[in-house]
Amino acid sequence: MDVIMKRPLPIIPLKLQTMTNFSMVAWLVVSISLANVNRWVFVYEPFNYPIFLTMLHVLSNFLFGSFIVCFTPMGAVIGDADRMKIPPNLYNKVVILGMVHTASIACGNIALQYLYVSFVKMIFATTPLVTVVLYHVMFNRSYDYYVNIAMVPLCVGSMLCTVGEINFSVLGFLAAVTATMLRGIKSILQDVLLKDERIDSVSLLYHMSKPSIVIIAMATLIFERPAFTDPNVWKNISLWFLVGLSCLCAIGYNIMNFLVTFYTSPVTLQVLGNISMMLTVLFSLLIFQNEISLVSVTGIMCVMVGTVMYQKSNDIRNFVTHGLSRSLNDKYK
Repeated sequence: MDVIMKRPLPIIPLKLQTMTNFSMVAWLVVSISLANVNRWVFVYEPFNYPIFLTMLHVLSNFLFGSFIVCFTPMGAVIGDADRMKIPPNLYNKVVILGMVHTASIACGNIALQYLYVSFVKMIFATTPLVTVVLYHVMFNRSYDYYVNIAMVPLCVGSMLCTVGEINFSVLGFLAAVTATMLRGIKSILQDVLLKDERIDSVSLLYHMSKPSIVIIAMATLIFERPAFTDPNVWKNISLWFLVGLSCLCAIGYNIMNFLVTFYTSPVTLQVLGNISMMLTVLFSLLIFQNEISLVSVTGIMCVMVGTVMYQKSNDIRNFVTHGLSRSLNDKYK
């Protein structure tokens, strides 16, 4: 009788496993908290300055990013002065990316001022659809057949969410749609700079944050100047506690993005994004007690299916091309 020797499974070091689990749980916590804390500030506090809040987020990330890039080994700056510079021919592209990134955050915060988190998240979930359309318009290129199929449930789901939304606001909806379009443009520009121009992600984040803080500060002075002198803002301790918590969540979101990718993979980050989307909607319903219709629930499920299909399009293509074809060939041999 033959004895089959099984190869032992690789043992993951306890410290590595702990950090992996911590980074994933922390990413979910800060991702869910960020949207709900912002919504709480706009609903239950005398605070009507979404652009000002965006400026505080960008400033917090700029200060944190500057510290990481300039003073820690994580930034890999020590002994590498070129990392602190950006080629002159790429400067305009980085500035445009910073403007688009900042505007998308600002529009997202404006949307949260008028809409519930659940509806805003469902609109944001259609970013892949917007990215596919914009990619075709800007570069006259098309994605493959399986990506295009995934757009069908995304389109249907987004329409159902819009039609079934009970607490609808035209201004909030337009802000959310604008934010979604800007997120799609940001994804394309970021992809060009990271892949075609070979700028690493840490340097891109650092250089992008510098024009962003200038742009958002100017926008705040133009559109929300009273925020700097409003006594209801500066004398409200509970408000600043929540604003500080919101800024910490914004910083933590960026930190955990890097950690999750480092300890796991980008695919894991996408899976966590799907989980975060559903949990954010659930917590929003529990915290704010907003009504949701059956049509909206159906739309949410369609959006989730479309998002998963989009992220797994390569796996689906490989299965149909190789796995399914091989199975059929074996059956009819």
